[in-house]
Amino acid sequence: MNGLIERYKKIRKKGLLEKKYKGKYAFVGIGNHSLNNLYPVLNYLKVDLKYIVAKSNDTLELIRNNFAGVTATSNLNDVLNDPEIKGVFVSANPVAHFSLAKQILASNKMLFIEKPPCSSLAELNELIVAEQKSKATALTGLQRRYAPMFHILKNKVKEASYYTLKYKTGGYPEGNELLDLFIHPIDAAFFLFGSGKVENVKTIKGKGTYVYLAQIQHQNGVVGSLELSTDYSWTEAKDELVINTPKGEYITENTSKLLFCSKPKMLMNIPLEKVKSFLPQTTTLFQQNNFLPVKDHNQLYSAGYYNEIEAFLQLCESGAVTKNLSGFNQLTATFEALETLSKSKS
Repeated sequence: MNGLIERYKKIRKKGLLEKKYKGKYAFVGIGNHSLNNLYPVLNYLKVDLKYIVAKSNDTLELIRNNFAGVTATSNLNDVLNDPEIKGVFVSANPVAHFSLAKQILASNKMLFIEKPPCSSLAELNELIVAEQKSKATALTGLQRRYAPMFHILKNKVKEASYYTLKYKTGGYPEGNELLDLFIHPIDAAFFLFGSGKVENVKTIKGKGTYVYLAQIQHQNGVVGSLELSTDYSWTEAKDELVINTPKGEYITENTSKLLFCSKPKMLMNIPLEKVKSFLPQTTTLFQQNNFLPVKDHNQLYSAGYYNEIEAFLQLCESGAVTKNLSGFNQLTATFEALETLSKSKS
């Protein structure tokens, strides 16, 4: 038995060490989000980064001191004119994403662009046209579309009738709360339930805070109730989704836990729990296990960062378009919703 266990461990280790992507890549940007969430995954996947593009000379010097074998440059054309580069990762200032995306697609380089790829529905439509004219494909970093929990949910909630979604953080004075924060839960709703429109919006403006109360009416009949808020707390931030189905409720906690709570059965419109005692059952369908220090229980994996980057690499090296769950043409409903919410602020 010990021999079989050791053999299995060697095979698993060999698989991890041998897996390597053949192409060379570039990264535009090196901010906190990139360093904490994207670069660690690239390192784990042994991605060959040839360039990192940054603006300031101070940052370029830090890159040279910390990334062996990587060319630090402030000139994007160094990347665009290099035939060795298979794909470009972009996670810069969101204001610059739209322009960068157009330049990279025009050079026929495959594009991974962090959210938001642009600031409006009109710009999204421009990017769709730019991609159609390009020989390359774009994938947007909306990681919930790649999170394991949401893939379990997508197969479970086909008979859903309604859901409630609460996404509550502290104040966010440094950016656009809709494009930077609320794009995630809104986009996840459209990923799970399909296209639809935001209705009945009520916006509550505080001292530097915003609360959006709204409904989403999906084309398949599902109705969603939303509470999106920066008038709460970062320490106790909440990200909860409760989905009602005929058999029970699916309840999420961030992207780390998914529960199913069964409902009591009905017979001829009579609740059987009024006739016979009902013992509620709660089943854990997904849970990030912090005890096991392995990839599948790492927060970067459960949040979807690993899978979205892997999907982009496979798109670049094998043309696996079917794994692109966040192409520009899949984000129209999300940006329509963001635009509706944005108009409610004025």
